[in-house]
Amino acid sequence: MKSSKIILGLLVLLCTTKHVQAEFSRGPNYKPSIGPSIYEQRKLYLDAIHYITSGQRNRYLKIRDSIRAYPLFPYLQYTDMAYRISKQKPADIAEFRNQYRDTPLANLLVRQYLHNKGERGQWSTFLQFYSPQVTSERNECFYAHALAKTGQEEAAMEQARRLWLVDHSQPDECDHIFYVWRISGHLNPEIAWKRYLMSIQANEISLANYLVRFLSDEDRVFATKLKLVHRKPHNIANTNKFYHQHPHNRDVILHGLARLSRSRPEIALDLLDKYRNQHAFKLSAVNNTYVTIAKRLAGKGDPEGKLDALPIELRAFPDLVESLIRLALRKSDFSQALVLINLLPNNLQMNSRWQFWKGRVLATSKDYEDKKAAELIFSDLSKQRSFYGFLSADILNQPYSFVNKPVVVSQEELRDMEETPGIKRALELFTIGERSRARREWYFSTQNFSDHEQITAARLALRWGWHKSAIQSMIAAEAWDDLNSRFPLAYSETFIQEARIADIPLNWSLAIARQESAFMPDARSSSGALGVMQLMPRTARGTAKALGIRYKSSSELTNPSLNIKLGSQYLGQMLRRFGNNRILASAAYNAGPSRVDSWINRAVPFDVWIETIPFSETRQYVQNVLMFSTIYSNQLAIEQPLIFGHEYDAFTDDRMANRKVPDYDHIP
Repeated sequence: MKSSKIILGLLVLLCTTKHVQAEFSRGPNYKPSIGPSIYEQRKLYLDAIHYITSGQRNRYLKIRDSIRAYPLFPYLQYTDMAYRISKQKPADIAEFRNQYRDTPLANLLVRQYLHNKGERGQWSTFLQFYSPQVTSERNECFYAHALAKTGQEEAAMEQARRLWLVDHSQPDECDHIFYVWRISGHLNPEIAWKRYLMSIQANEISLANYLVRFLSDEDRVFATKLKLVHRKPHNIANTNKFYHQHPHNRDVILHGLARLSRSRPEIALDLLDKYRNQHAFKLSAVNNTYVTIAKRLAGKGDPEGKLDALPIELRAFPDLVESLIRLALRKSDFSQALVLINLLPNNLQMNSRWQFWKGRVLATSKDYEDKKAAELIFSDLSKQRSFYGFLSADILNQPYSFVNKPVVVSQEELRDMEETPGIKRALELFTIGERSRARREWYFSTQNFSDHEQITAARLALRWGWHKSAIQSMIAAEAWDDLNSRFPLAYSETFIQEARIADIPLNWSLAIARQESAFMPDARSSSGALGVMQLMPRTARGTAKALGIRYKSSSELTNPSLNIKLGSQYLGQMLRRFGNNRILASAAYNAGPSRVDSWINRAVPFDVWIETIPFSETRQYVQNVLMFSTIYSNQLAIEQPLIFGHEYDAFTDDRMANRKVPDYDHIP
């Protein structure tokens, strides 16, 4: 009954969109098709899927031949065989694989078939179809078992070792081969300790508790200490507890210090100096721990100046150097920042980020040559369409370099692309709401396209309102200057209406959605954020309640209209909370308003504040959103700066980044 209602709902949707979508395919030589229309075939397809999945296969067989010409017929064949996977013969699977090798379905069916053969212990057939291209975690386990059962003992044991040495739990299908591997004597104390250490470092405590049984009696003592310093890192300060001269004890010490650095990096650094004099650590291990602690300490401002005496070669650790540069910027120690920038590898020194900061530092110098060098740097950067390029243009009072060059794609090319079998399947799946399958089909079908074919496919996706796939295809084609395709005005009517109601800048809300999901309605992040504007269900519920909007469950957040409405309202809340400052409000949308409250430092310029945001993800997020907002203002023909004057004023009065560098050739 429930599936019937879903099918009926899909058909209603198709009725309302039929004519709009059909127009895309009707060129000057259009003729009505003979036989069932695409609309009628969709209905039959949905009926057929229902029959297969509800055990009414005979009813499916009665209508199968009438929809052989339908683009999604391979999906019917796949579904029919997948639901009867245990009845399939090797020849059936091989035939399907060969017939549909130009679809993602071939590998999907083989993957399911392999799992079925593995469960049934049919190892020769399993190996006949196995390949790395069709594997999965479960099938990897069966592969090791198949090798063992077919006389390939050495390869089987190596595969089992590789599967065992991971920092997470493996599926149940691995249990048997792990048992064979252990009783064959391949699990030694060193391997057991290595996995236990990996699991603790990955915070997989349940796995670690399970692995204790495989440790030697001596190593269980170290395991107890390791778990202690993991949960209560301050215990590592008691050096008398960790005097034992043993490699595993050194593992415990370094892990404990790394954990302690999360809250007290200055203490962790002092302790590492002390432990280094007592234990023979491997140089690479102790250096990596110094880097971990130093980066934490730099993030906390290094109030005691301990980082000046780090006993490591900074050039070998560019990520640490970048942390130290940000610390120097936060302290307004520009000369130190310049020294550190020069320690970076050439490729990093020359990227727009560190070129900009080199220019910023040189521009504060009193030396004529330094100031001239700064102007040259800003001049070069101002030609770029980037966050730092736009900042540099502001410094020079120059217009932004948008460089919008749409690629020409003919109507004939679009029609030909629409008739490409893979694209046809992808768009048809998109039409009936099978978005996940549609994306898989799209990426599979376009993976070997030329750049121009990718661009053509992107234009087609845009016509269908499939913005995420269009943007991905433009990226694949490296068509960076086609801004109309890369920054579409998706759901424009909804965004315009909701921006007006929430009293927020339209270009900013579009930029947020472009950064968050690339306008993907069913996007779901690892943290549970959903929809076009990536709302957390709790945030959506609170916003809906405040507005008196009916909201039942998080599944509603895949509705673009509701998602944009709630997202725009929440953006408005953040904007007003942070004094109409998009810099702070954007950071709050990403990392949460409480964190931003704790990060605010009005003693530094706005560009230093952005560059020193503690979370690298939020730092890049804010820069992208501001840059995207500027691009969208150009798309909307709105004249708007990267940063408004009142947004400068939220920070220190240093407006170096908004003043033109003087023409030093004319200085008396």
